[in-house]
Order: sequence, then structure tokens, then C-alpha cells
Amino acid sequence: MQASFAKVCRCSARSKRSIWLAAISKYKHSSFLNIFLLFWGRNGSNELSKLKKDYQNLNHLLSKELVFREGLKFILAAEGGTSNDFDDKGGLTSLGITHTEYAVYRAQKGLSPRSVREISSTEATDIYKHFYWLNSGCDYPPRRIAIACLDWQVNSGRGFGTLQQALGIDVDGIPGHETFNELNYWLAKGNENKLLSNYFDIREADYRRWGVGNQRIFLQGWMNRLRALKKYLHVD
Repeated sequence: MQASFAKVCRCSARSKRSIWLAAISKYKHSSFLNIFLLFWGRNGSNELSKLKKDYQNLNHLLSKELVFREGLKFILAAEGGTSNDFDDKGGLTSLGITHTEYAVYRAQKGLSPRSVREISSTEATDIYKHFYWLNSGCDYPPRRIAIACLDWQVNSGRGFGTLQQALGIDVDGIPGHETFNELNYWLAKGNENKLLSNYFDIREADYRRWGVGNQRIFLQGWMNRLRALKKYLHVD
């Protein structure tokens, strides 16, 4: 540790940032970190402030990535393998990804077309992250709401719009300050369970409205998925 500390004294500002992040992760429970921060506080309070912000942002991103991975695990278990049911409006799917989505994804990547039957788990994860998680608004709420939002975004494309509906505000499906402010108000009042209950009631009503005619054969499966998610997220 003495060698590492001496190294910090001599290195550039950019290098210090990397060392600081590594040190705070490795020594966060040790007295070395306190010495390290004391030194830095005496030798550049502005730089210390920036580094603390970097670390907070990094923690935030890592936390959101863990939530995404947790939600994705549930989704893949629900979606199953390859399916090509005649009555399924999605058509041929694999790992929950439709043939059309996969074609768009490969075109965006500059890759040659191929059947969705050949999709890799890495490609599926990338599609779920960029088509359904990032920029959808589902990555903003706390863990349980985020997972509920992501699963419904995948299942219906209405993940964020349903959150707005559950909050009782205008529904446009677009992440914005009004939605986030209202969400924060509900959370500050300790109403996360109530919000999730509203959310799942809306989802169930949608399922029952859609599960008629030749779509009735899917209703039981949809309801099983909803019940499993409610149980997983501890929502009555």
C-alpha cells in the first residue's frame, strides 16, 4: 500500500482518477482509504470532488446493469426457446426475439441477414438492452418497478406508458420530468407497493382484453407469467 500511495503522489491527474477508483473499490473498508482521501483532500479538493462524482456515477451504472440482468433472467425464463405458433402475432421467435427485430438488429450492425433461430445469447442480450431497456425509461425507477417495466415493455411495448397510467398522469410513453417527478413523489410517500399493484392491475386488464378470439389460447400463459412476476417481486 505504501508503494501505491507513493505512486499516486507522482502520477498525472488522469492516472490519479483511475487509481482513485481502483483504490476506493479495493480498500473501501480499510484505514488506507481514509489516509488516501485525507491526502487527496489536502492536495486538490476540486479533483477529489470530481472523483467522488465519477465513483457515484460508476456505482449507479453498475447498479442499473445488475437490475437489467436480473430482469433479463426472468424474461428469458418466461420467453423460452424457439417458437413459431401460427396464432402468435410475433411470428417466429427465439429467446423472445422476433425474426423482424433480429433482422433490424443485424442490419444496424452491418451484418448479413440470417434466421432468428441462429441468434446468440449475446445478441439477444444486446437487443433487450438497446431496444427495451435503455431510452425506454424503464431504467430510471428503483429495482422492482424497473423489472416490472422492462418485462412489460418486452411483452407489450407499453412498459413506460403503463407506469404513467399507474401514476395517474397523461400517457405518452415518453420518459420526462413530469413522470419522474410524480414517481419520486409516490416513492417519497412510501407508495411503491401501491404503485406496483396499480401497474399489475392494468397489465391484467390488458391481458383479459386481448385474450379473446384466436388469442384466447395465450391468456393462461400470460396470466401465469404475470403471477410469477408478482410473486418474484413480492406484490400481493
